Amino acid sequence: MAPVPNRIQYIDGIRFKRILMAAAQRLIDHSDHLDAINVFPVPDGDTGSNMAGTMRSIVDGSADALDSSIEAMSQVIAEAALLGARGNSGVILAQFFCGFSEGVKDLVRVSPREFAMAVTRAADRAREAMASPKEGTILTVITDWADHLRGNCEKYRDFPELLLDSLERAKQSLRETTEKLASLKAAGVVDAGAQGFVYLLDGIQDFVERGRVDRHAEKTMLAAERPGVGEAQERVAVESLDFRYCTECLVRGKAIDRDALRARLEPLGDSLIVAGTPTVVRVHVHTNEPDTVFEVAQAAGDVTRRKVDDMLRQHRELVARARQRVGIVTDSCCDLPAEFMAAHGIRFAPLTLTLDGQEFTDKIDISPEEFNDRLRGARVAKTSQPAPQRIKDVYEAMVEEYGQVVAVHLTGGASGTYQAGLNMARQVDAERIAVLDSHTLTVALGLAVREAALAAGLGMDADAVRAVAQEAIDKVRIFVTLDTLDFAVRGGRVSKGQGLLAKVLRIKPVLTFDRQGKAQVIAKGLGALHAQRKLFAHVRAYAEGRKNLRFAIAHVAAPHTAERYRRMLWDTYGVEPLYTSEASPVLGCYSGLGAAAIAVLGD
Repeated sequence: MAPVPNRIQYIDGIRFKRILMAAAQRLIDHSDHLDAINVFPVPDGDTGSNMAGTMRSIVDGSADALDSSIEAMSQVIAEAALLGARGNSGVILAQFFCGFSEGVKDLVRVSPREFAMAVTRAADRAREAMASPKEGTILTVITDWADHLRGNCEKYRDFPELLLDSLERAKQSLRETTEKLASLKAAGVVDAGAQGFVYLLDGIQDFVERGRVDRHAEKTMLAAERPGVGEAQERVAVESLDFRYCTECLVRGKAIDRDALRARLEPLGDSLIVAGTPTVVRVHVHTNEPDTVFEVAQAAGDVTRRKVDDMLRQHRELVARARQRVGIVTDSCCDLPAEFMAAHGIRFAPLTLTLDGQEFTDKIDISPEEFNDRLRGARVAKTSQPAPQRIKDVYEAMVEEYGQVVAVHLTGGASGTYQAGLNMARQVDAERIAVLDSHTLTVALGLAVREAALAAGLGMDADAVRAVAQEAIDKVRIFVTLDTLDFAVRGGRVSKGQGLLAKVLRIKPVLTFDRQGKAQVIAKGLGALHAQRKLFAHVRAYAEGRKNLRFAIAHVAAPHTAERYRRMLWDTYGVEPLYTSEASPVLGCYSGLGAAAIAVLGD
């Protein structure tokens, strides 16, 4: 039986807030789809994230607001939107809410007609904020929706009827965006910002009619099927952008002249939006001169919340993901920059860390930096393999997304993670999941996983990616200096007598890992500097005669040692490490504070 519509004949401040909370939830639930179809103005796949971030700012900023007046509530919402606005569509939304706030000035509640008039004001303000508005975008759908509301508001008795009818007009306008912009037509999608706005309207209509939101509804999905990550962007792939950097900031001042500010910024790029009020302004522009944008904005007031995104890099990463047929999995002992892992879709199963009986989930509940800081005062520090179900969950998700998976795990000589991976692969689909023992850890594992991810990004099949990963495993080496044997003594790997003797004589061991993943002492230094020189001698010996050398550095709360190793690499080879990382807690539990490592991979 269809629900009986609520007969809502007015909207006050409290209702307006509740309606927007429902709208925000609908958009947030579908933000991944918006990212997937985002190809205009730049195919960088972040419209969903930006619009969701803007709506979350509204939700958070109005959480404690209890104003029954729609004038007061709309002011709270407009300011929250401005503070959290992100991206083209997010800033346009913020200006829409600012315009709506103007439209309900001096009103406690609004009738359908007054609501339509306020929405018309909001649509006008949103269009005015953009320097060069284009048809076929969120602005078009907002305008068409507002025009329909204004032309029909007298015909309906209540809001459910008005909103349902106007939603159909917005959906029609959304469908038409595909034909209005060449990039949308080429990609076979509707405009992402416009789709996001229709999601908001759908959430509003659903809430007003039912008093709740069906979070699983797909009523506004207009594409025949959901494109995968990067597929739409690949259809309109570009090699360059006229303006590369999405640049944003917030400006606070007195009597800010938005028109004058817009005129000064317009020569610096495109997709320029200057939104806000006389005292708070959000600037968004695509430019090649972010610093100049901030300088111009500074002349209008105090500049905060600066953000610069490299859209060409984002686009290239999305296109690479679209061509990728193999998912890469590892565990949290793998030390790679988070940005690289995100860009290449690498997923990890987290190990469990225990400090004095308290458990943490590695890199989720606690970062390596936080772990190492707590390690200073810990009596007992241990790591254990990821829960089998966590490994299984990651494998299942990656098989669903990519079809084939290559998993490269922490050395089986130090953990049961590799064996657990084999067991879970058999439960999920052993034919589609290749599980490899890296025989190493931290940044050496990171270099091997990096090679696998780069191969997958080139579109190689699973067999080829596995071969690349195995070759990297066979070739990568890691060399570690220890600053103390205290943790080895605590773990029973070194006797108390040996630990005391090493402390008295200032002996600093140098370690590597053999082909079974077992730690081996390969040198001893009398003092830290002597040990570091011995470590580097082993690095040079390994690198001798090899080409295309790639280095990475890890340390356990020892940034100065890591910096010394960086200089040694530069002085010897004229190259920087690919990255420097705070080491995985697995190394810290074994080595203690002060350890540092160089991983090297060469052809």
